[in-house]
Amino acid sequence: MPSNDTTTTKIEYLQGSRFVEKHVESRNLGGLRAELDIPANAEIAVNRVDQPDSYTLQEGDQIAAVVEDKTGGQ
Repeated sequence: MPSNDTTTTKIEYLQGSRFVEKHVESRNLGGLRAELDIPANAEIAVNRVDQPDSYTLQEGDQIAAVVEDKTGGQ
């Protein structure tokens, strides 16, 4: 549980195949990248819509980060 002296936002973050509740201190996706160690090359979707790092987090947002490391092929 977050401490009372820190402002946090409750989000749902995709881990594996399900969303898990997290309380984060970040205000935007750029900060969330650092807080949750999301790679810089990951695409981040909020509520199923790709968003820039400047997107301001809202209570209850569903966040999914995807890294596409395709190699080879066409």
